[in-house]
Amino acid sequence: MEANAQRRRPGRKTKGLRVQVPVRMPAEFHAEVERIAQRDGIPVTDVVTRMIAESLGRPAPDYCYPTRSGAQEELPLKAS
Repeated sequence: MEANAQRRRPGRKTKGLRVQVPVRMPAEFHAEVERIAQRDGIPVTDVVTRMIAESLGRPAPDYCYPTRSGAQEELPLKAS
Protein backbone atom coordinates (compact mmCIF):
# COMPACT_ATOMS: atom_id res chain seq x y z
CA MET A 1 0.00 0.00 0.00
CA GLU A 2 2.90 2.37 0.64
CA ALA A 3 3.84 2.41 -3.03
CA ASN A 4 0.33 3.60 -3.90
CA ALA A 5 0.51 6.42 -1.33
CA GLN A 6 3.73 7.75 -2.86
CA ARG A 7 2.53 7.54 -6.46
CA ARG A 8 2.06 10.99 -8.00
CA ARG A 9 -0.92 11.85 -10.08
CA PRO A 10 -0.18 12.70 -13.70
CA GLY A 11 -0.27 16.32 -14.70
CA ARG A 12 1.62 19.52 -14.23
CA LYS A 13 4.67 19.61 -11.98
CA THR A 14 4.01 21.21 -8.58
CA LYS A 15 4.94 24.86 -8.11
CA GLY A 16 5.99 24.20 -4.53
CA LEU A 17 4.76 25.80 -1.32
CA ARG A 18 2.75 28.91 -2.12
CA VAL A 19 0.34 31.18 -0.24
CA GLN A 20 -2.68 33.05 -1.50
CA VAL A 21 -2.44 36.85 -1.23
CA PRO A 22 -5.57 38.70 -2.33
CA VAL A 23 -4.50 41.96 -3.93
CA ARG A 24 -6.57 44.96 -4.95
CA MET A 25 -5.07 47.06 -7.71
CA PRO A 26 -6.28 49.73 -10.08
CA ALA A 27 -8.22 48.29 -13.01
CA GLU A 28 -5.72 49.74 -15.48
CA PHE A 29 -2.87 47.82 -13.78
CA HIS A 30 -4.90 44.60 -13.91
CA ALA A 31 -5.62 45.12 -17.61
CA GLU A 32 -1.89 45.50 -18.30
CA VAL A 33 -1.02 42.43 -16.24
CA GLU A 34 -3.66 40.41 -18.13
CA ARG A 35 -2.16 41.54 -21.46
CA ILE A 36 1.28 40.40 -20.32
CA ALA A 37 -0.15 37.06 -19.17
CA GLN A 38 -1.87 36.50 -22.52
CA ARG A 39 1.27 37.50 -24.42
CA ASP A 40 3.46 35.13 -22.37
CA GLY A 41 0.87 32.35 -22.19
CA ILE A 42 1.00 32.10 -18.39
CA PRO A 43 -1.51 32.80 -15.59
CA VAL A 44 -1.89 36.31 -14.17
CA THR A 45 -0.66 35.08 -10.76
CA ASP A 46 2.63 33.98 -12.32
CA VAL A 47 3.09 37.40 -13.92
CA VAL A 48 2.48 39.09 -10.56
CA THR A 49 4.91 36.67 -8.86
CA ARG A 50 7.55 37.55 -11.48
CA MET A 51 6.99 41.28 -10.90
CA ILE A 52 7.31 40.88 -7.13
CA ALA A 53 10.51 38.86 -7.49
CA GLU A 54 12.00 41.47 -9.82
CA SER A 55 11.08 44.31 -7.46
CA LEU A 56 12.78 42.45 -4.59
CA GLY A 57 15.89 41.87 -6.69
CA ARG A 58 15.38 38.10 -6.59
CA PRO A 59 15.11 35.58 -9.40
CA ALA A 60 11.58 34.57 -10.28
CA PRO A 61 10.68 30.87 -10.46
CA ASP A 62 10.97 29.28 -13.90
CA TYR A 63 7.19 28.91 -14.19
CA CYS A 64 6.89 32.73 -14.24
CA TYR A 65 8.35 32.90 -17.73
CA PRO A 66 6.90 31.87 -21.09
CA THR A 67 7.67 28.35 -22.26
CA ARG A 68 8.12 27.14 -25.79
CA SER A 69 6.40 23.81 -25.07
CA GLY A 70 3.04 25.05 -26.36
CA ALA A 71 4.51 26.62 -29.47
CA GLN A 72 4.65 24.67 -32.69
CA GLU A 73 8.01 24.45 -34.36
CA GLU A 74 8.59 24.53 -38.08
CA LEU A 75 9.37 21.12 -39.52
CA PRO A 76 12.34 20.77 -41.85
CA LEU A 77 11.45 20.18 -45.49
CA LYS A 78 12.89 17.15 -47.26
CA ALA A 79 13.60 17.32 -50.96
CA SER A 80 12.73 14.07 -52.65
